[in-house]
Formats: sequence, structure tokens, C-alpha cells
Amino acid sequence: MKDTVEINFEWDIRVPIFKNMLILKQLWLAIGIPFGILLVVLLLAKAYYGILLIVLLMLFTVVLVLIVFRGTYDLHFLISGKGILCENQSKQGNRVKKLSIITFLIGLIVKNPTAAGTGLLSSQRVTVLIPWKRIRKIKCVDKQKTIMIHGDFGENIVLFCNSENYEEIKEVIAIRSNSYKK
Repeated sequence: MKDTVEINFEWDIRVPIFKNMLILKQLWLAIGIPFGILLVVLLLAKAYYGILLIVLLMLFTVVLVLIVFRGTYDLHFLISGKGILCENQSKQGNRVKKLSIITFLIGLIVKNPTAAGTGLLSSQRVTVLIPWKRIRKIKCVDKQKTIMIHGDFGENIVLFCNSENYEEIKEVIAIRSNSYKK
């Protein structure tokens, strides 16, 4: 469907990683639950050395995120006639790509295919575009000024808005995505 008016919204935002509830919830699902289960198993097995190593690894990871990414998730959003684009801001995108290459190379050197694969995959989601026709679900969280966009399998974007653009962006997405539904 062709629109007579071309829309074009663009903004940058820095989201604090350890202060945003949505990011913390995702970190808990991805890291907290698996490592929590592992810690319980190690505790039951009285493998205190293993517990210490995992806790130190977690602390090292937090420090690394604070140093490398300055504790923020720096994003650039573009809403246009093509769809919704989310990408890391250029400086942070470059850091992600460098860390991905380093992880890949270390994985190859130590002959660890999991680490090498992680390095390859981590650089793939630096830029995500969901065309309007593939948007399946939209969820708005007014309190956090976020809009979750779900496209086809594995296509998800969280739009972190600010107080000035949230209502307008929410309205544009609702209107535009509905124009593609049959």
C-alpha cells in the first residue's frame, strides 16, 4: 500500500544498561536464569571454587560493559516508508564489531567453535530493519516510553523513545502498521 505522505522520524538515544528495567529483564532471562541454575547445582555439589569463578566472571563482565560501552546502549532509530530501523550508533557499533572479531579469533585460536560462533553471530544484530508489512505485534510500555515491535521469527526491535517523541511515534506506528493489515 502506497502512502501519500512519507514519514521520516529519526533520533538517537543512550539507554543505561543497568538502570533500564526492560534490559535488566532480558539480561536476567539470558544470563541470570542459566547461571543461577548452575550456581545452585555447584552449591549442592559443594563446588565453592566453581561458584567463586562464576561470580568473578560476572563481576568482570559488568566492569567490561561499564568500560567498553560506558554502561549505555547507544541506539539510532529511523522510521521511514520502508519500515522501522534500529542500529547501534556508529561508535558503539564499531566497538561491537571489534569485540565480535576478537571473540571469533580467540574462539578459533583455542579451538572453541561455540566462542567462534558467538563472535560471528554477535555482529549480525548491529542493524535491524523490520518492514511495515512484517510487523506482527506492537506493545507499548508508557511508563518506560518504549515500544516493542515484533516482526517475523527473530525480528524484534525495542524503540526507546524520549518524552518529546513517544506519543507521536506511538501514533505513527499504530496507524502505519494497521495500514498493512488485511
